[in-house]
Amino acid sequence: MANRAESSAGSLPCWVVAAVFAAGIVHLAVSLRALQVTSAADYNYASARQSVRRMQTAGLRGRILDRHGEVMAGNRPSLSIVCLPSGFEKRSWSNTVSAIERGIKEVGEAIGRPSPLSRMAISRHVSQSLALPLYVWRDIGERELAVFSEREREFAGFTVIKTAERVYPGGSLASHVLGYVGRDRGEIQSGDEKFSYFAPEMRGRSGLEAYYDGFLRGVPGEMKLLVDARGFAIREWTVLDATPGPDIATTIDLRIQKEVERQLQGERGACVVMDPRNGEVLALASAPGFELNAFVPTLSTETYARYIDDPAKPLLNRATGGAYAPGSTFKPVTALAALGAGHTADEEYICTGAYACGGMTLRCMSRWGHGPLDMCHALMKSCNPFFCNLGMTTGTNAFCRAARVFGLGSKTGLDLGVDRAGVVPDGDWKMSTYGEKWYPGDLAQMSIGQGMLLATPLQMAMVAGAIGTGSLVTPHLRLDAAPESRPLPFPESHLRIVRKGMRMVVAGDGNLRGTGWRGGEGVPVSVSGKTGTAEVGAGSSRRKNAWFIAYAPSDAPTAAVALVVENGESGGLTAAPKVCEILKAMFAEDGT
Repeated sequence: MANRAESSAGSLPCWVVAAVFAAGIVHLAVSLRALQVTSAADYNYASARQSVRRMQTAGLRGRILDRHGEVMAGNRPSLSIVCLPSGFEKRSWSNTVSAIERGIKEVGEAIGRPSPLSRMAISRHVSQSLALPLYVWRDIGERELAVFSEREREFAGFTVIKTAERVYPGGSLASHVLGYVGRDRGEIQSGDEKFSYFAPEMRGRSGLEAYYDGFLRGVPGEMKLLVDARGFAIREWTVLDATPGPDIATTIDLRIQKEVERQLQGERGACVVMDPRNGEVLALASAPGFELNAFVPTLSTETYARYIDDPAKPLLNRATGGAYAPGSTFKPVTALAALGAGHTADEEYICTGAYACGGMTLRCMSRWGHGPLDMCHALMKSCNPFFCNLGMTTGTNAFCRAARVFGLGSKTGLDLGVDRAGVVPDGDWKMSTYGEKWYPGDLAQMSIGQGMLLATPLQMAMVAGAIGTGSLVTPHLRLDAAPESRPLPFPESHLRIVRKGMRMVVAGDGNLRGTGWRGGEGVPVSVSGKTGTAEVGAGSSRRKNAWFIAYAPSDAPTAAVALVVENGESGGLTAAPKVCEILKAMFAEDGT
């Protein structure tokens, strides 16, 4: 009995051990299955994530068109020779860089172009963008492509890639309107994962290219790169195609733009032509201009230095960023200010050829004087003493109010980026700027558009157009922009007086010629305008800037023009004939 009990008690641990052992086997089998089957997908996914790189690709940039659909800025295919780093993999990074360097030298000798990349640039690419092609020679020509294609088998690790580059069919035409682009990395992120690489895309640097950069740029796409343990690319595939950016139609009329630039050829100056009814800028030019295609695919250091060091300042947009004394083109504003202050058009002043103001003498263009003149004839003859006297009897505040009504002293709102406000000076401005008080001589000079008064050609085109229509418009370059305007706060009777005087500037009065008669000679519609000759500088650097502003037809203006030529002879001799040719080109087709 006792032995049977002991045997039974001794066998119990064996069953327990067997049960535990069996349970362990089952648990191990389940765990192995989970590890090999269930978790394998997770591990594979994590591994794949570590070996796949996301790359943002750039969308094709939208085109810039003139008002008739002619391409002003477009895109063209460009071929580049690139190096694929995976074809030069060595044990050390230094040896890899050396191998790439030697390969570039061999290809360069074959196509006849030296390497544009330093060892540092190659090393930077290997350390930062190993999975991407290294661009060596961009925008290669047909001869280089032919040589490379014939010997491509010799150049393992190199290939040709097609990309898009900006192209400007007109070369330097409308250069300050269009501006230029440069290459820059994208910054848009999409999804939960960040991009590892960004394909450089075209970004606007100046002009419309910069102002409407966000509109013109396409929607980025996505590419994925499979890399090995060291980071070299194994293969790539597209996940999402990039979307091209939309085109933008401008108000520019290339036919008018070409004529404007032809008139400014060889000069330093600027011209703006606009529709005074709605603010559409039909032409805008600054001379000298610059070759837009010189900035494609990149602007070389030598080219940039040449532009920057050029004393003619070709990169300066004089039309909207050049502030000039407007000279006698300001006299219509002076007349309106005086009429608003109580003067009448019939009041006469006897011009003796000079106007004395304190210790200052302001001379008339007529050495011996014009004799007695009323307001309209004073505009026609551009009599300085008449308007100096008018200014002194009207007052600074009235002049400043009238000038600011026309938008002088403020930015115009043009959608171009460069939009200088100019200066409408008064006592407070002079004290804060120069620490000096306002003198009567300052007012006398301002009344004839000189002294510290400054305006841009765009602003003076707006002045001309506003006098002709009675409303000041906001200028714009985008064709589908909604027009903005506000009526001038001057009585129609006052505007008619000034319009009559500006018509006499061009058409004369009987046998008497106005100073701007050359501005309308042969133009098939009536022209009203005002000449201006502003003296700037002193001593040996003293020079004249020649102005002419105009609107046409005189009774219902559809065009307003302002043109200035630096170092000109006079407004009537230098600027008016150029505006005349522009107006003839504009109205020659239908004569309306």
